[in-house]
Amino acid sequence: MGRSVVYGVLLLLLVANVSFCQAQTVKQYFKVGDTLQLSPQPVSAEITSIVWKYDKYLLAEWVKDSIPLTYYSKFKGRTTLNTDTGVLEIRDMTAADTGLYSVEINNQVQSRVYKTVAVEAVPQPVVSVRPLLCNSTSKSCTLSCDGDVSNAGPVEYFWKIGDGEWKQSGTNMEIIGDEETQRVPTFSCRMKNRVSERDSKPLFNPLFQIKPADCGHWMIVLGAVMRSLAIVALFVAVVYFLCQKLLSVCVCKHRKGHNDAV
Repeated sequence: MGRSVVYGVLLLLLVANVSFCQAQTVKQYFKVGDTLQLSPQPVSAEITSIVWKYDKYLLAEWVKDSIPLTYYSKFKGRTTLNTDTGVLEIRDMTAADTGLYSVEINNQVQSRVYKTVAVEAVPQPVVSVRPLLCNSTSKSCTLSCDGDVSNAGPVEYFWKIGDGEWKQSGTNMEIIGDEETQRVPTFSCRMKNRVSERDSKPLFNPLFQIKPADCGHWMIVLGAVMRSLAIVALFVAVVYFLCQKLLSVCVCKHRKGHNDAV
């Protein structure tokens, strides 16, 4: 009796393990209003029959030389099935279309099952700073890539330092008040999910500092600009003086000629 029970338990575990191995659920994300594409696992033989199901209900059906391509219920008018490949496309997806999609090819139920999930596009993120009093004298600050992603599904975060390349990271990024960081003018973040991506506006670096060397450089540039302006001003003054002198001579000659005529 005890041995029979053990064998029974082992048999149940074996069946459960086989079922687990056979089942392959794949999450497929979509944005409301977009087109969903589902592809069956490849088969070696020619495809002669296809049955797609939504949960337990028929979605699309086709049997070569027997059943014409037929679409069912809410999927009529917005679904396309490729009978050569078995690829299914559903247009104008809605949140009500979430669920399990399975397919049977040549009378064989495939192990891959698609679990569809509706997600929204990510919002435009905003970079915020903690603490609020973070400034150029702080030792460190924390930047946060903020936005409501509660309905956006899995979201990835990227950061860009100044004009550098985007690098994947977490929601937060700590910045240290070292010399290198203090020379960076801006920070930007990016949110990305399966259906969209958006960038924040650049945030001015709260730890930014102009070093004395930088000040000296700007003073040299400013001095050069001031000298150029002084030269231009001197040139304008000389031209103005010459024009006034020439105008005075012309007026004197005109008056002298007028008096001689009288």
